[in-house]
Amino acid sequence: MKLVKLSLAALITLGSMAQAADTLADAFKNGKTTGELRFVYTAGSESDATTQTNPVNNVNVGSVAAELKYVTDSLYGFKLGMAFQSAHDLGFHKHDNTGTGAVQIASEDDERNSVSTTLLSEAYIQYTYSKSNIMIGRQKIKTPLIMTSSAFALEDSFDAAVLTINEIPDTMVKLMYIQDWQMRYGSDARNTPTQKDDHLKDGIYSLFFVNKSIKGLKVDGQYMTTNEDARFYDAPVFVGAGGYDQYYLQAEYKLPISFPLSLAMTYAGADYDSNIMRIPAPNSTTVGGDDARLYGFKVGTELSGVKVNVAYTTVDEEANFPGTFGHVPDTIAYTDMLTNNAIFAGVDAYSVEAIYGFGVPGLSTGLKYAHYDQSDKGIANAGMNLDGADEINLDLKYAFSGALKGFSTRLWAGYGTYDHVSGDDDFLYGRFYLKYNF
Repeated sequence: MKLVKLSLAALITLGSMAQAADTLADAFKNGKTTGELRFVYTAGSESDATTQTNPVNNVNVGSVAAELKYVTDSLYGFKLGMAFQSAHDLGFHKHDNTGTGAVQIASEDDERNSVSTTLLSEAYIQYTYSKSNIMIGRQKIKTPLIMTSSAFALEDSFDAAVLTINEIPDTMVKLMYIQDWQMRYGSDARNTPTQKDDHLKDGIYSLFFVNKSIKGLKVDGQYMTTNEDARFYDAPVFVGAGGYDQYYLQAEYKLPISFPLSLAMTYAGADYDSNIMRIPAPNSTTVGGDDARLYGFKVGTELSGVKVNVAYTTVDEEANFPGTFGHVPDTIAYTDMLTNNAIFAGVDAYSVEAIYGFGVPGLSTGLKYAHYDQSDKGIANAGMNLDGADEINLDLKYAFSGALKGFSTRLWAGYGTYDHVSGDDDFLYGRFYLKYNF
């Protein structure tokens, strides 16, 4: 909240400088209001593969949400932005989860989606100079290692200062400081580590860049660090006290040939001050070592209008890779899937993906298959067993046009199998979205 207070103080200072001028009033009169209406439904079958599918095992949850945002017009380069979001649980599940941690199988509840609360999601001041800008206050962040999750009806936000620099040709640089992680639960939050807002005494510092100075080549990377002397409860990898450093570097090159072909690779790592935890509990067992390394490779092409991606991800055996801070597990992994995450120690993941629009404007149809192998040492250090697992995803997206412009829908479903689980060793899970932007 300190950054929010700083934003409001900066606005008051701006007002005192121009309170006698009509331009301040014009900045508010000419401001822009936008909003979004959301419906999110999630459903999962009941499976004995509880570790691999928690917390979406046996869920049946639907919710609606609305977000309203107002941004003033520019005054001497300054803008003020504020947004509120409110959600209501539709009560599809049997009863609310009353257990501990993320165990929700008996209740059909997934508390990430069964939220009924109202939140201040954004409150920031932005200053733009030339092509660059700085934003201070509560805001949403979308970078590979730090990201606001949009998986469910309500979204997280961060109290942060973000400087975006666009002065370097073909290059974008972001410098970030994060003080608070405002989670989506609000007044619905229970006293669990994975739901409470996270105040960072020492903060998180990060640098993110994208460079396209060489024709056909895109290079991007990010580094984030914190010395926080407290645990990070950001599932599915729970980081012990003491902080950690995390980084990645990614390059994608479109070959200058007549046939469409691109090659991409990722190198990522994390160094922990202490070990990672098996579950989000005060006395949970530590697993793995104090560093993790991830490598990814992808080949992309297009055949008769069908985009095809073949990818491979491997993680060393010592420890899990923490993923993306902010409820987004594996945004940098080419082999990411709806249920299973390729960020666990000792995992080798293989995937093939096809995307086709069938010539229909606004339609995208994706079909993706992934297979996972995991070493015995990796299983011991991961607290997760994905050896022999398979998953297939269907992702259907459609954006309306004409009179229904702004309205979109998505069906994202996955079916997974697990070789090592007795009894029911498969799992079916899906998410259905309806959204309207205005």
